[in-house]
Amino acid sequence: MFWVQVIISGVALGAIYALAGMGLVLTYKATGIFNFAHGAIAMIVAYSLWEARERWHFPLWLAGIFALVIVGPGIGLILERVVFRPLQRRRASTSEKLVATLGVFLACLGAAYEIWTGEVRQEPRLVTNKALHLPGKLVIGTDQLATVILVIIVSAALWALFRFTAIGTEIKAVVDRRELAELSAINADRVAGLSWALGCGLAGLTGVLLAAQEGLDPLHLTLLVIETFSIAIVAGLTSLPIAVGAGILVLGVGNALLLQFRPQVLPLLHTHLPSGFVNGIDQLKPNLSVIVLFVALVVLRNLDEPSDESAGRSRLIARASGQRGAWGRAPAIAFAVLVAATILLPLGLGPIGLARAQTTLAYVVIFASIVCITGYCGYITLGQAGFAGIGAFMSARAAAWWHVPVPLAVIVGGLAGMILGLIAGYPALRRRGLFLGLTTLSIGLLAYNFIFSNDFFKPSSVPENRPSLITGGKAFYWYELAWVLVVLLLARNVRKGRLGRVLSAMGDSEVAAQAVGISLRRFKLFVFAVSAFIAGIGGALLAQQAQVFSGETFHPIPGLEWFAVVIVAGVGTLDGAVVAALVLVALNAAYPNASQLVIALGALFIGYLPGGSITGMARVALNRAREPRGLRREFARALAAPRAAAQTDNGGPPLAPSAFAQRVLEESGR
Repeated sequence: MFWVQVIISGVALGAIYALAGMGLVLTYKATGIFNFAHGAIAMIVAYSLWEARERWHFPLWLAGIFALVIVGPGIGLILERVVFRPLQRRRASTSEKLVATLGVFLACLGAAYEIWTGEVRQEPRLVTNKALHLPGKLVIGTDQLATVILVIIVSAALWALFRFTAIGTEIKAVVDRRELAELSAINADRVAGLSWALGCGLAGLTGVLLAAQEGLDPLHLTLLVIETFSIAIVAGLTSLPIAVGAGILVLGVGNALLLQFRPQVLPLLHTHLPSGFVNGIDQLKPNLSVIVLFVALVVLRNLDEPSDESAGRSRLIARASGQRGAWGRAPAIAFAVLVAATILLPLGLGPIGLARAQTTLAYVVIFASIVCITGYCGYITLGQAGFAGIGAFMSARAAAWWHVPVPLAVIVGGLAGMILGLIAGYPALRRRGLFLGLTTLSIGLLAYNFIFSNDFFKPSSVPENRPSLITGGKAFYWYELAWVLVVLLLARNVRKGRLGRVLSAMGDSEVAAQAVGISLRRFKLFVFAVSAFIAGIGGALLAQQAQVFSGETFHPIPGLEWFAVVIVAGVGTLDGAVVAALVLVALNAAYPNASQLVIALGALFIGYLPGGSITGMARVALNRAREPRGLRREFARALAAPRAAAQTDNGGPPLAPSAFAQRVLEESGR
């Protein structure tokens, strides 16, 4: 009966995860967008219930209606109308939609810390918890029973929605082919709005139920819902029944049984197991969802997307790859002045400012690794925090325990990151877009949960040594700057010449690249290795600046923020890595969480930025300042003439500008 009681408890918890999984699958089925902000929205709804109940003193039933019926679905409707409908109308790529969801994620997390200060609070229970005694001395709580019944009702309602109602048929039609559905007089925007409202409503219900059991904490609650990513992937992002079954059986019952598994002796041989094996099993218990996510992404080979990346790549990633163009005189002078100012910068900084400058340099290296793989090839990587973290850990271990000279230890950290990058590259060989990003994210989660947080490795006891010849903060700054220049030179060489053209071709179209004889396997592994090597060096420098390794620095959540800030700053060029580091460090120095707000707004509305990024805006402004105004007006007048003639002469659609004219218009900010 003991194991039956464990299974009952697991079913109740798994039912909550099933709700979250259904919300993710529903949103993806109807809109084609994987909502990385699902957990953050769940957290906001849970906080709104607490706010209405504890501060506004609403009755519990009214606070529940406010949070679950108004706030949750309302967030979904607002997001669909303001953020994702414009992206859908201009056929934005998967990358842009993913970055937009990361913007929502950061905005929700930042708002929670700003409004509710991140303090852990106790969420009121919607159902009073009383023990119900079942036959055989089994016990189930009334809240657990209510949760299971609720999942059954929601599952049945969604099944009936898709099976018997017109709106369910419309949702399936929009998912199958949005353009044809619109030609059949289906309001695709209304369908998408309803789907977002339902998805965010389920997210809110998940957050309220989890917060009642686990407590109300912004980061912890968000991470709990991220665990449901594995459910959505097991369901193939399409099947609601499989999402329910995976949530209940895998994350619910499976996790409950695993928590009770305490092996000490082999059953038949009666031999005591090694303590390392026992510790490994204990470490596995709270991380079952991460294992399931990684295994599902590797095993389920039918997970893929249409070749969508090339359609929207020009909006997100610069195409200037493989070119060796010489610098003009003015850019060369400006670069020389910038380098001189960077070298002299520490002479005018105090201790706090100098520490921030050192942190900025380390981030430049890490962000350059994102530029190498996402900017040059168009591949989405969300696991750079894991690569940087393993570089920092192995560098510290090599210097402190193996007495390797610190500069060589940095190389050891880069090689460790490269090995992890190759491990990540192999399962990602047949992945692209969203599923490639999820695969790299799962690698980062595995690294954090099984290495950085594992007592067996004892990472917190490893000090980060600085070179013995480097004394003082200014000397360490120049030491870091030397590494930054070496890494930027390496990254620049990756972009140039034939190699740069090959990587750009892979990002444009893998099928076309294969058709001209490019080995995708070799070059994909190569770019993963180079990117992870650079990230490992950056992680080692970041830990050396702090003089201690901290696993929390390389948590996957900051890794998502790193990816978003590089995209917003400009992932197509190495300038974007520098600007991203400045945004992340300098804005937070001016005001806490200011960088998070800027990153969130930039990610949400990246499609509206002239040039598609902060560095793109700067280039557009510079080009417009250098253009003769008369020539610009003449060019605009010449473009407008064919359009007006086409409209007045035959009433047909206006003539579209040529590819060259369109490119000039985009670069000039029109």
